[in-house]
Amino acid sequence: MTRALPDNPNHIARLCSLFDLGNVQGKVTSVAGGFHHFMWRLETQHGCFAIKQLGGDMDMGDAATVAQVNATEVTAREFCRHGIPSLYSLHLDRQHLQLVDDTGYLVYPWTNARACHRNGVQEHHAAIVAGTLAHMHRSEIEVPELRDVPAFPVTAERVIELVQLARQRNVRYCDILEQRLEDILRIVARHAPALERLANHQVISHGDLDHKNVLWDEAGEPLLIDWESARRLNPSYELLLEALDWGGITANFDARPFTTILQAYVDAGGVIDKALIPAASDAIQGAWVSWLLYNVGRAIGFKDTHQRALGSGQVDLVVSTLLRMERQADRLIAIAMQYAS
Repeated sequence: MTRALPDNPNHIARLCSLFDLGNVQGKVTSVAGGFHHFMWRLETQHGCFAIKQLGGDMDMGDAATVAQVNATEVTAREFCRHGIPSLYSLHLDRQHLQLVDDTGYLVYPWTNARACHRNGVQEHHAAIVAGTLAHMHRSEIEVPELRDVPAFPVTAERVIELVQLARQRNVRYCDILEQRLEDILRIVARHAPALERLANHQVISHGDLDHKNVLWDEAGEPLLIDWESARRLNPSYELLLEALDWGGITANFDARPFTTILQAYVDAGGVIDKALIPAASDAIQGAWVSWLLYNVGRAIGFKDTHQRALGSGQVDLVVSTLLRMERQADRLIAIAMQYAS
């Protein structure tokens, strides 16, 4: 099990030495908000820093994994160079990710900007994010280090296998999974063809620009964080994904932020491909099924009770989200068509 950074003074000293951060002042304290990883606040004689300690489920012995994590930080830095307000980690000759005794760390300058709670998100927040997304899609940056992330369509066999395992292990909500199995399999059948269509046009982008990954400073200016999902993807797909998220598809959906995102994106010069909207919708639902299966696996496979609890909670979230999307899909596709070219 990975040791927490405050319990590892040698790791703290190593990071301070690598980046010439100076002497530590006070204790290293936990920062709330990390889902997969751990965030810490470090204060030194030269200032404050946020340190991301990568979760133990990431294989830092795998060269491809290490290279990809580093490449996403290079992506954030490249977008910042193109005028996108991005928070990226400190680096040494384009090497952002630092390995200390097989534990991965990213060190960021501290920011006092804060994310809006979902209930505090207002229309102007959504509009600013949409305009930023359009700017990113138009930038068409190149990052040689960023490898293509293989698209693995969900398979019917895997769905059936995990639902059966969930029943055997008495996972919470396995009754709902069994009842909705045919609906899930219908989504799965559309997933691979949708990914194939969307692959014809891709740009490098953030990949996970929901409300928790956008910080706001006192002047109301945004700062994009957590670039771990940066990759090449279809811009219409990412736009609909974020419009759904900012509309609250995982909680209580409101179509107003959804339409605000679409309108602001087009106003900022973004182009929505009408022919790809149905494929984007199918791919989004397929991605949610993929996340569902991952968390079913967490709920039944991890010895760590915390991970099992996280998995069970996410299963509940995804099932309710898929049901909400099922009810809204035709209506939302029709709305998106009105803004498409």
